[in-house]
Amino acid sequence: MQWDPGGATESKSKFYIYLRFLRIEQTFFSLPMAYMGAFVAIKKIPPIYILVLIFLSLFFLRTAGMTNDNLADIEIDAKNPRTKNRPLVTGKISVKEAKIMIILSLIGFFVSAYFVNFYALVLSPLVALVVMSYPYMKRYTAFANYQIATVQGLAVFSGAVASLGLYVLSFSQLIIGIPWLFVISTIFWAIGFDLYNHIPDSEFDRQMGLHSFAVLLGNKALKFAGVNQILSVVLAFAGDYFYQLGYIGYSATILHGLIMAYAYYLANKGNFGRAFYYNIYSSVVLGVGVILAVVLH
Repeated sequence: MQWDPGGATESKSKFYIYLRFLRIEQTFFSLPMAYMGAFVAIKKIPPIYILVLIFLSLFFLRTAGMTNDNLADIEIDAKNPRTKNRPLVTGKISVKEAKIMIILSLIGFFVSAYFVNFYALVLSPLVALVVMSYPYMKRYTAFANYQIATVQGLAVFSGAVASLGLYVLSFSQLIIGIPWLFVISTIFWAIGFDLYNHIPDSEFDRQMGLHSFAVLLGNKALKFAGVNQILSVVLAFAGDYFYQLGYIGYSATILHGLIMAYAYYLANKGNFGRAFYYNIYSSVVLGVGVILAVVLH
């Protein structure tokens, strides 16, 4: 399996190398999920400056998390045939550059959170801790898959905090107003997203002493991913109903599920690269559909 979303074998510009290193397309694919949380939480369009700050916060934290992940795994990635062409492994990006990126990105994240609202600032260290600790958790437990999936769920959560925090007067009101059905639905969706990365590496991970449900479950791991994604669709339908998103919301969820089903089909055929990206496309469809449902309601 030579597919790797973070690889950069081409001799192109430094800018291109950075984009591959950060898997920049995944930041933009995550953005509709964050905006979904922001729109559903207040049932209207958030202020433009909040939407800009959500983008900046997401960009900075993903940059810090992705860089930290690559830095923590540099020796492991060098031994894995699938990941040996990652820029940090090949030296196209230096360890010093990576450390500077982490520091600057975390500063950018906390500054962005400060300008969002008080609740976002207070919760930002917890969110950063979940994101930054992932590469170390997989040394100890298969539930690291759920941790990285929770990072995706936190995009929905954080978007909701950003918009809802402008209107509530307490943390209890904030927590009650979070669209939890979509937060949890996103977590179950992301298990497939992550396992499409881990299943091709399961034997290598086992040899390296790394933990994932791909290692734990063996040939049942793909079915496990499918069950989680069915739960994702069920919870998304529940969210459509609970938040009164109408036929647009239901239609988006149906399409979300169909694209995930196709991704599962591709993974079952061994095409994990295409499965990975189709699974991402499904989240974009859900996020955009729910946003439209709120706007047009």
